[in-house]
Amino acid sequence: MDYSTLLNQEQLKPVTDTEGAVLVLAGAGSGKTRVLTYRIAYLIEKCGVSPNSILAITFTNKAAGEMKERIQAVTGQDGMWVMTFHSFCARVLRNDADKLGHNRNFSIYGEAESDRIITRILKENFPDDTDKKKTIRWNISAAKSIAMTPEQYAVRIKDHPECDLITQVYTKYEEELAKNNAFDFDDLLLKTFLLFAMHKDVLEKYQDRFLYVHVDEFQDTNKIQFLLVKMLVRKYGNIFVVGDDDQSIYGWRGADVGNILNFKKDYPDCRIYKLERNYRSSGNILKTANKVIANNAGRMGKQLWTDKEDGIEVSYRSMGDDKTEADFVLEQIMNLVKNHGYRYSDFAILVRINSITRIFEDRMSSYGMPYKVIGGFKFYERKEIKDFIAYLRMAVNPADGESVTRIINFPKRGIGDACVEALIQACAERNMSLFDGLMALDELELSPAYKKKLAQFAALAKDISEKKDDMPLDEYVKYVFDKVDFYSAYDVDDPEGRTKLENIDQFLTSVHEFCADNPDVKLEEYLQTLSLLTDADETDEGNYITIATIHGVKGLEFRCVFIVGLEEGIFPSLRSDTTTADVEEERRIMYVAITRARERLWLTNAGRRFRFGKWESNSVSRFVKESGLIAAARKTEDRTVHHTVQQALRRDLTPRFAKTAAAGKDISAFKAGVKVRHPKFGDGVIQDVTGENARIAFEKLGVKVLNLRLAPLAVTGE
Repeated sequence: MDYSTLLNQEQLKPVTDTEGAVLVLAGAGSGKTRVLTYRIAYLIEKCGVSPNSILAITFTNKAAGEMKERIQAVTGQDGMWVMTFHSFCARVLRNDADKLGHNRNFSIYGEAESDRIITRILKENFPDDTDKKKTIRWNISAAKSIAMTPEQYAVRIKDHPECDLITQVYTKYEEELAKNNAFDFDDLLLKTFLLFAMHKDVLEKYQDRFLYVHVDEFQDTNKIQFLLVKMLVRKYGNIFVVGDDDQSIYGWRGADVGNILNFKKDYPDCRIYKLERNYRSSGNILKTANKVIANNAGRMGKQLWTDKEDGIEVSYRSMGDDKTEADFVLEQIMNLVKNHGYRYSDFAILVRINSITRIFEDRMSSYGMPYKVIGGFKFYERKEIKDFIAYLRMAVNPADGESVTRIINFPKRGIGDACVEALIQACAERNMSLFDGLMALDELELSPAYKKKLAQFAALAKDISEKKDDMPLDEYVKYVFDKVDFYSAYDVDDPEGRTKLENIDQFLTSVHEFCADNPDVKLEEYLQTLSLLTDADETDEGNYITIATIHGVKGLEFRCVFIVGLEEGIFPSLRSDTTTADVEEERRIMYVAITRARERLWLTNAGRRFRFGKWESNSVSRFVKESGLIAAARKTEDRTVHHTVQQALRRDLTPRFAKTAAAGKDISAFKAGVKVRHPKFGDGVIQDVTGENARIAFEKLGVKVLNLRLAPLAVTGE
C-alpha cells in the first residue's frame, strides 16, 4: 500500500511517526479519522505490529464501529481493541472486578437509574431537599471524575452551601450501588483506575498487551481518562492522540482542555503535527470560523484553509422577535427545497440552549415540515423498553434491586407499594438481596397475604433466571416476552398501548439483528452493549430537518446550517459568575457550530424573545461581532418576512393540500380515535384535539402536534 498516494503531506507525517508520543492537532473536517485509520494500518502492514497489541479509544460506539470497519477493510486484520473509554473499562472490569470485591456480573446503571436512587434517598432521608437532586447528581459525577471519595470531596467543597447534604447523599448512593452490585457510568472509569492503581499485575497485563495506544477526541478527556491513558502507556511510551483544542466543549461535564494544551509538559519528547486543511467547508465559512476562534487566548493555534472556492457569503440577519426569526429560517429552507434541489435532511438549526427550540418545532409542526430533535426521547429510554430490559438485567444480576422493584408489579400483579416496602424491609433485616428474598419467602417475616402475592412473581423470576443460558439469546428474549405476557400488559385497542407493543416488537427485532451479527453473543454482553449506548450512537437517516443543541451535533456535518439565538445571555450563555475560561469555552462552541456547515451558513438573532413567561430583550452576541458580519447585517422587516413565509409555506410546501389549507377547511371529522394519513409522516391515530390542534400518534415517528387547518391530513378510518 502506497500511503503517500492515500494521504496528503500533513496527514502522512504523523501516520509514519510510530514510536513515542505523538499529538495530532486536527482541525474540523481535516480527516482525523482517516489519519487514525491509516496510522493503525501502517503499524500492522509496515511495522509488523500484531493487531492484538493495538488499542484505539474513541468517544462514541458509532465512531468506534466505523473506525474498526475501515481498519479491517484496509488491512483485512481483526483483533485490535477499538472502543470507547467506558467500553474498555467495562471489559477490564468484567475480567477483574472481583479483585476490588465486586461481582463480575455487575449491572451498569444509566442516568435514569442513578436519578431514581438519588430521588429515593432524598425522599427517605432529606424530604425538604428533593429539589436539589440535579445539583447533587452533578457533584457526585464531578467527584468521581477526579477520583474522590465522599470524604475527600467534602474537603474540596467545604464552602459549598450544600456540602453536608451532597456528602451524605453521595455516601448513601454508593451504598445503594454496592447493594445492587451495580456501577454507574462514572464508576466504570473510576473503578478501572483504582484497579490499575491497586493491582500492578492487572495494569502490567494490559501494558504488555497494548504496546500502541491511540486516543481520539483527546480534548474531551477528563482527569480520570487522562490518568488511565497515562498508566497504560507508562511502560512503553507509545501514545498517539488526536484532538482539537478549539473543539473542547465539554468542560461542564469534567473535560479538561488542559490535557491537550499541556501534552508537551507531560510528554516532553512528543512530536506535534497540525492538520489545517479542511475538506468539509467552503472558504467563506472557514474564514468566519477562523475570525471567531482567534479571539481565544488559551489555544495552541491553527488556521483552517481549503482549496475549495469561497462559495456563498455567510449571512447574518437580525430579527424583531423570535417568531420572525423562526419564519425567516423556514422561508430559507422552503426556498432551497423547492427551487434549488435541496432535501430537508440537508438542513440543521443549531441552538445553544434547548429552551429556544420550541418556536421552531411549533412552526414546523403547524406547517407539516418534517423535523427531528436530536437529544429527544430515545428508543431505549422508553418506559416499555426499560421494563423489558429490567427483566433481562435481573436474570444476569440477581442482586440488582433496582430492576426487581421496577418489574415486581409490571405487568400488574396486585403487588402494591406497601407490599414492596415490606419485602425490602424484611430482606434488609436478613441482609439479603430482593431476589434472594423472593427465592426464600418462607424465611421472611411477611404476612401470608404478602407472601401469596409475591409467590407468583418469585416463580416467574426463578424461571427466567434459570433459562437464560439454555437457548440462543434471541430465542431467550422471545421466551421472556411470552413468559411475562407483555402482550396482555397493553390495551391493543388504545393507540398508546398499540404503540408500546410495536416498540417492544421493534426491540425483539433489534435483538434478532444483533444476534445475526454476533451469533454466539451472551445476554451479559448484549446488556453491556445497550448500557453503553450514547445519544451519538442513535442515528436516523430519514429526510428530516435537524433541530439540535450544538453539543448534540459535534462530529456531524450538514450542507446548510442556521445558528439561531445569537444573543448575549443565550449564546454565549452567561451567568453572574462567568469566568474568562467560560467565555472561551462558549467561543469554542460557536466555532464547532460554524464548522458543521459545508455550503451555506446563516447567523440569526431576535431583538426580543418570549422566555420564562415574559418578553426579554438581549443585545447581539459578541460572536456575531467577532465574525466580521455585523457591518453587513440586514435588519429584516417583521411583517415582510411573516407575510412571505406564510405565502411560501401555504403555496409551496405541500401543493397537494393547497385548496384545503384555506381558512374555511372543515375539521369536524378530526376527532380522538380517528385514523389519519400524512404525506410525509405516514399513518397515525388522533389522540386528542384541542381547538385547531391535534395530538397524533404516528406509527413511525411517534407523537406530533399538528394544526388541523394547515396540516395535509386525510381521514382513513375510525
